[in-house]
Amino acid sequence: MLVLVKLIYFIGAFVIFMLFDQLKAFYAVVKNGGFERATESIGLTQPAISIRIKELEKQLGVELFDRLGRRVRLTDAGRIVEEYAARLMIVLGEMHLAIDELKGFRRGQLRCGATRTIAAYLLPKTLVHFKKRFPNIEAKMVVGGTAEIEKRMLADGLDVGLVRGTLKNPSSFRIFYFFTDELVLITHSNHPLAKYHRVSLKQIARFPLIIREKGSFQRLIIDEAFRAAGIRYRCMMEIETSEALKRAVAEGLGCSFAPLCSIQLEKETKALAYARIAGAPMRREFWAIMHKDRKLLGPVKPFLELLGIKTGS
Repeated sequence: MLVLVKLIYFIGAFVIFMLFDQLKAFYAVVKNGGFERATESIGLTQPAISIRIKELEKQLGVELFDRLGRRVRLTDAGRIVEEYAARLMIVLGEMHLAIDELKGFRRGQLRCGATRTIAAYLLPKTLVHFKKRFPNIEAKMVVGGTAEIEKRMLADGLDVGLVRGTLKNPSSFRIFYFFTDELVLITHSNHPLAKYHRVSLKQIARFPLIIREKGSFQRLIIDEAFRAAGIRYRCMMEIETSEALKRAVAEGLGCSFAPLCSIQLEKETKALAYARIAGAPMRREFWAIMHKDRKLLGPVKPFLELLGIKTGS
């Protein structure tokens, strides 16, 4: 009798292991956009992945992919399996994080996505403090726009995202307020507006501006502020990067706008003068986001605390 119980237990464990192995192969193909890329992420050959997925399809009695040559596309059944497989991977990831936390973070990984402003001007100092506190945690930072970070979060490619603006799928995330930044006028110290602590859009419009390219988030904010005030400005030069723009202003080519958080060094060294915008402040809010199904475990919580983000848990 004891031998029979052990045999049943062994068979059950083997079946669960095989099912997990098949789901892992399936999810790797979905997450990486194809069989070839999936081989690198889970260390299996393409034939081995194909065998596991065929076994999974046989067990479920449905086809999970429409195969169009080398391209694959999820069937309706495949999309259902993807949803449950993603939840399973999140739960397993949380288990590892909980164990790592119990061990005192002797190993593990923090995957953070951030918009360019945050990545360039706010994260470096925080990451230094984080690595000093958790030297064995591998910190990986991905820089991109809000839409890109949101997409990676939904695909379980990131643990936390630091973004601005509006999310396409807000109901899929836990959202924590990060901070509010504002655009300020920056000028050379000899510029006529350098003596003011606050300036109006009407004052600014008297001078030609060096400004970010059309379509950039910063340009959209500026255009909307002037449009709402019924004032037209003159653009003398467009520059696509914040650092190049600040350098042009520091060389005395003209005045411009920059996020206040991005000019801390220039403020300290007096390389630039700045003034807040009176009457029509150009503000933007930043947020920390996590997948709604992911618990606040592992190194994510202390990382958010170092950023001064209140999670309420």
